[in-house]
Amino acid sequence: MFFSQCWNTEGKRNFKRIKMKKKAIYFYQYLPPWRIDVFNEMAKMYDLTIVFFNYDREGFTYDRDSLLKKLKNVDTVFLNKGFRIGSRPVRFGIFDLLKKHTPDVVFAHEYSPVSIAVALFRMLHKSDFKYILTTSDNLQMAELSSGLKRWSRTFVLNHSDGVIVYSRDVREFYRKAYPKIKTGICPNIQNPDSLLDLRKNFATIIERYKEHFNLKDSKIILYIGRLNKVKGLDLLLRAFSKTEDNDYKIVFVGNGAEETALKSLAVTLGIEDRVVFAGFYSGIDLYAWYDIANFFILPSTYEPFGAVVNEALVYGCPVVASKYIGALDFIDESNGFVFDPLNEIEYPKVLNIAMNRYSKVSSDRKNMMIRSFNDYVDIFGTIVD
Repeated sequence: MFFSQCWNTEGKRNFKRIKMKKKAIYFYQYLPPWRIDVFNEMAKMYDLTIVFFNYDREGFTYDRDSLLKKLKNVDTVFLNKGFRIGSRPVRFGIFDLLKKHTPDVVFAHEYSPVSIAVALFRMLHKSDFKYILTTSDNLQMAELSSGLKRWSRTFVLNHSDGVIVYSRDVREFYRKAYPKIKTGICPNIQNPDSLLDLRKNFATIIERYKEHFNLKDSKIILYIGRLNKVKGLDLLLRAFSKTEDNDYKIVFVGNGAEETALKSLAVTLGIEDRVVFAGFYSGIDLYAWYDIANFFILPSTYEPFGAVVNEALVYGCPVVASKYIGALDFIDESNGFVFDPLNEIEYPKVLNIAMNRYSKVSSDRKNMMIRSFNDYVDIFGTIVD
């Protein structure tokens, strides 16, 4: 609080109590499009500065200048001086930054050398700012953490006030393992208003895709993401080759190291004419794909979360998801189902069920998220109260 001096109509001085925003710093790796809405909501709660410390991370090819323009009332800092231990960046200047900004709250993502440095600063300087961690670990990752990663997690959390995780089961893990700190949930989620506002521009894009990729008379299973081994796309193609409805095609949107091998596998399985490799898309050109699909599939054998699940559901596209992803809180019987991609016998049966259940695409798809954006993001304010 502070007091603002003002004058009334009689010339007498009054003092008006005004509530100031707390100052917050968020140490985050890079700027993914699916985190922008969360950052903008945080900026309504705090005088917010985001410090990016790994913004040239390999594998992320988004147009960062365009994304930065979407941040509203957010200051940004880029830390690039330092070195790496393996893939982990160690950055100089963290202590100076904290001294300069004197934040009320500090958020840091994952148990990185940067998060350790913030914990050290708090311990050495006996600083009274609130320190909140965020992590994308799914339950398996949290439970199997060992060695240096486990030590880093324990050290950082012993010098913090809370942790925000992506799912209910991970929150329960932290409640039992670290009972002295507060816990909350906010996954990778976007404001549906931001996504659905783009839909008015989809019609022309969709017609172009249908014409270019010969999809006009096809039912579509959609995958969006990197074409990497852990995504389980080879298993998907093998199961798809055993399905019953030949009117379906799989559309892979994305690129990656496995693209050539997957194309070769499709030929070997005799389904190359039913598999489309559309390439990499972003922004509105990416989101338009959800309105084409009968259903979306995320068949990963390993996936910390899966932000694409939120995107698909907001656009009313049902989701068939691997049991090994982190975004299972988003899915129930109303909007999709979960399966085991490692069960080779059941996999084609699962696809046949989905292909039959979602054979019709409504022209008026509604948001299928089972919990609201605001319900999640509020935790960034309440966890420090």
